[in-house]
Amino acid sequence: MANIQVQAFKDRSAGTEVQLVNLSKIYQNVKAVDNVNLIIEKGEFLTLLGPSGSGKTTTLSMIAGFQFPTSGDILFNGEPINYLPPEKRNIGMVFQNYALFPHMTVAQNIAFPLEMRKFEKKSIAKEVNKALKIVRLEGYGQRYIKQISGGQAQRVALARAIVYNPTVLLMDEPLGALDKKLREEMQIEIKHIHEELGLTVIYVTHDQQEALTMSDRIALMNNGQIVQLGSPSELYQKPNSKFVGTFLGESNLWEGTISLKNDDLYEVTALDGVKVRTISTEDFHLNEKVSLLIRPEWPTINDDLVEGQNNLTGTIIETIYMGDFSKYELQLGQETTMVVKTPFVPGQYVCSKGDQVSVSWQYKGGVILKNFDQ
Repeated sequence: MANIQVQAFKDRSAGTEVQLVNLSKIYQNVKAVDNVNLIIEKGEFLTLLGPSGSGKTTTLSMIAGFQFPTSGDILFNGEPINYLPPEKRNIGMVFQNYALFPHMTVAQNIAFPLEMRKFEKKSIAKEVNKALKIVRLEGYGQRYIKQISGGQAQRVALARAIVYNPTVLLMDEPLGALDKKLREEMQIEIKHIHEELGLTVIYVTHDQQEALTMSDRIALMNNGQIVQLGSPSELYQKPNSKFVGTFLGESNLWEGTISLKNDDLYEVTALDGVKVRTISTEDFHLNEKVSLLIRPEWPTINDDLVEGQNNLTGTIIETIYMGDFSKYELQLGQETTMVVKTPFVPGQYVCSKGDQVSVSWQYKGGVILKNFDQ
């Protein structure tokens, strides 16, 4: 049976294609969702990521059928489902608070949606056992919710959402109530379950690391719109705006001017005269005002200059020990500072506040951004 399920995921045929066409939701005069267009492929794990009020939960609610769009369409496999009630959409749903029944056992909680759908008792027992096995809770069926941990309760909620074989699974901040270690474990667990079952998963979170860890693609939302859509590596390494670059992960962001252009090699001069070079496939003009984004893990601190790379010297003004890495803040110019993350290696020299150091990074280790934002 497991081989059949894995094959279904590889074929991406177990899930449903979800399409949002010019989707909008207006509350009085506020556009909570503003003309969103998006295709979520069969079997894809797509995350709606964004700050509070960006429209991600409202979008999920419309897909679930809890809210109706003001305008636009929602299509499942090409068929409009705008006015279908939630129970007719063949979706599973996992909420942040789990919404489990405390007076029922684990097995009874998982069985509940099957009972509502009038499944036979024999079939219910079989499907509940199957769901318990998928979420690794065999032997927990007769326990009550108060007798299990928060992580186990999250697994019960997930089992209840998948027990009736939905083709779309919607998850709204499902790990928000868990501690950091358990949350990280559940991220991998949910990813494995997705790979096994091949469902189309639409996942809502404001947690950047969660989105990077779990997603096939991320739709980053702000002010009711999708401001960038792509794989986790695309959004992280090639943000298309200052908002994306600063929201997703840490970044050094400098304001400056294009002072040299040679094919795809550009020189950017910061406001205080610090000059760096960056390769970009985008087209910029001499003297154009731009922003330059450099991730803290891209530069390295060196004893000497590195040929063929950006090389700057500066003074360490702050050091933060993070366990697996150290974070340094360097003063490079009168106004220009840079944060550099360096992996911790036993026996390696750890820089101190006040040290004079050289920092270098490759020309491709930077992103030039147009000086407008969304």
